[in-house]
Amino acid sequence: MSIFGRRPHVTGVVGDGFVAAEAPALQTSLVAALTMHERAAERPVTVELRVDRGRGTRLVLSARNVVIGFVPPDEVPLLAAQLPSGRALLVVPGVVYHQDGLWRLWVGPEPSSFPAPADDLDTLPVPDPSIAGIPLKILRPKDDDDDR
Repeated sequence: MSIFGRRPHVTGVVGDGFVAAEAPALQTSLVAALTMHERAAERPVTVELRVDRGRGTRLVLSARNVVIGFVPPDEVPLLAAQLPSGRALLVVPGVVYHQDGLWRLWVGPEPSSFPAPADDLDTLPVPDPSIAGIPLKILRPKDDDDDR
C-alpha cells in the first residue's frame, strides 16, 4: 500500500434522486465548484459527489473538493447505511443546475426535469456578501446607511 495511494470509491445508490439541502446558504461554494464556462452557460453540470459524515447525524456532499450541499434529513438513513468503513469513500452521481436565480444540487442521475425544492429544505440563513471574510456592510461608509 502506498502512502500516496488513492482511497477506493464505493458507488452509492440514491434511487430516483433528490434535491440537496441548503443551496441558498451555499451559493458561494456551488459557484466555486464550477468552472467559468460552466457558470456562464447555466446548463446542468454532471459531478461526482462524495458523501461524508457531518456534525451529528448530518451527511455532507462535496464535489471537486468543495462542500456544496447537505443530504436532507429524510434521505440520511438511506445514504448513512451505505457509508463504508475504513478508507473507502462513498460517491454518488449528482448534477449542479441553475433554477430561479440559484444554483442547486440534484443528487442522483439527471432527471428529465428538475423538481421544485421542498419549502422546508433550506434552513440556514443566507450569509452577507463578504470579501476575504469581511462583510461588505462593514466596508461601506456610514453615510450610505442613511440613504435607505
